[in-house]
Amino acid sequence: MADEDFMLTEAQRQRKRRRRRRIQISLVALLILGVIAFFVARPIRNSIRGWQARRHAQHAFAFIDQQKWSDARDEATAAYRLQASEPDAIRAVGRLLSRAGQGEALEFWKNLRTIAPLTREDLRDEARVALRVNDNARADGAASELLEAKEGGGPSPTDWLIAADVQLRKHAFDQAQGLAEKVLASPKANRREQLQANIALDNIARNAGPTSSIDIAKIDERIVALSKGDDDVSLDALTFLAARAAAAPTESKPPLPIDQLIESINRHPLAKAPHQLLAADLEIAQHRDQRDEILRRTIEHWKGGNNESLTALAAWLYRNGEQQRFVEAISLDRALQTRELFLQYVDALAALSRWDEIRRIIESERFPLDPVIEHMYLARCFQQQGQENGAENNWQRALEDAAGDLNKLLMLGEYAEKNGAERVATTAFEAAATANPKSRQAQQGRLRIAYSARDTKRVHTLLQEMLKIWPNDTAIQNDEAYIHLLLIIGGTTSVSSQTPASNPPRSASPIRAVGSSEPEANSNPESSSEAEAVDAIVKLAEKMVRDEPASLPHRTLLALALMKQNRAQDALAVYANLKVPSNAVSASAVAVHASVLAATGRKDEARAEIAKVPSNRLLPEEAMMVLPLRG
Repeated sequence: MADEDFMLTEAQRQRKRRRRRRIQISLVALLILGVIAFFVARPIRNSIRGWQARRHAQHAFAFIDQQKWSDARDEATAAYRLQASEPDAIRAVGRLLSRAGQGEALEFWKNLRTIAPLTREDLRDEARVALRVNDNARADGAASELLEAKEGGGPSPTDWLIAADVQLRKHAFDQAQGLAEKVLASPKANRREQLQANIALDNIARNAGPTSSIDIAKIDERIVALSKGDDDVSLDALTFLAARAAAAPTESKPPLPIDQLIESINRHPLAKAPHQLLAADLEIAQHRDQRDEILRRTIEHWKGGNNESLTALAAWLYRNGEQQRFVEAISLDRALQTRELFLQYVDALAALSRWDEIRRIIESERFPLDPVIEHMYLARCFQQQGQENGAENNWQRALEDAAGDLNKLLMLGEYAEKNGAERVATTAFEAAATANPKSRQAQQGRLRIAYSARDTKRVHTLLQEMLKIWPNDTAIQNDEAYIHLLLIIGGTTSVSSQTPASNPPRSASPIRAVGSSEPEANSNPESSSEAEAVDAIVKLAEKMVRDEPASLPHRTLLALALMKQNRAQDALAVYANLKVPSNAVSASAVAVHASVLAATGRKDEARAEIAKVPSNRLLPEEAMMVLPLRG
């Protein structure tokens, strides 16, 4: 017994023992609770964060449906930051990026697939954004899932329309036609879906050419019927008819008389400036002798409108080559009210070569431009005035200000490319690709510059890099194999291809004289690695042609590979029963087809074909391939 307890009574000692016991029990309980809290606090915290992320995601979905993009972005960002592994948070960001047409959305849909199944709405967004960025393989996969999914009673007219668009991109015209016709036959299809199906059939018929079984007159009749009314669908139908009439030959008969079409657009209750300006284009085309009067009347009607209407008017005047009327109708003070209108005003001055005036306006800082845009315009001013140092300094400052910002780098790259500053464009696109290697826009920019420089090796290197990022993209597969084959033919291949068994050959023999399919006497034998590379390309091309029989690029690749194997007749057979609209035929496709014609003895046809293609539109290896047909 402790000394301090000696003087205590028995009752006091019992109370003290009970108090000690309670303290001991409390300490043990606290220890147990601490252990429990250690193990469950994180799941509880994650659960709370997950709930908060889902709540923000639901708000984002609502704002997306209401097209309140700024609010939707804030909510989707908050959801993703709270819990990046929460399916709804990933879905919110993917949906927002998809509706904005940004290819980065595909990465979010890919991530979502690993933790949760994609809903029908998710698949639609994935397919649409994939089509937007030309990732046909991803679009095809998503469209196939849409058609197979049983959710909600199976595929709807919207799903058939998406699938039809995918098949059209693949030049599978019969399949695309069947899907579009299913929409028209469905009682569930609303007016908008009926309009989209008819427009799809119109596109299919015009791409498939004269052999198409689609009745264009019937399509016109249905679209004209949909154009009657006062809703947004009727306005879109009128707009489609107007755009098609503007692009049609003057001698063709439109489904709706032009004057009636113009009047219908102008009287439509939902028509805004862009619609009525399109009607003005039709009126000018219909009454060319009244052009000045139509221009004067149109300018007078819209020059006092709101910023949106005035911006549309400015774009219309610029498109019609009326930059002088633009700067006369729209004052600088009025142009300073919005960024878009101000930039259009500056572009109009540039078209009039008023470079000193542009410099004064920009340097006066009357409108707070982003530094990148400011230096872009100043660089062009100095460039046009022959002041190379000033141009170089401003291009460099624009690059520095855009550093690390994907959108600004892409804007700078495209502007520099458009204005002949290819070195700056190359630097900007390279930096954009470094900032985001999966940006299609950045990679395509790099590729365009390499094609423009006619640097076949550089093109091949870039295509190989892109194929590592998008290994299932058949367009990239096709182009990489085609360029690799050109390098083999030209004897300049020095890089390995993504296709199997394609190590660089020790020597390469180009396609023999295009007029002959016989082996060249005393020619050096192909190295085994080169022969294996060509065999691999043939197999790849045959598979792609089987998968997409209406694709001209795939058949072009196969024909060229067969020519390399001295199989000219087989190469010619590749083009059998192929329907390709003339506007879809590239210079490369013409060069290969002409070579095949010449190799099979049809030299006159080959010369006639290749005469239509300037040499500067061909890569060096292609130009050399068809050189015997020139002159």
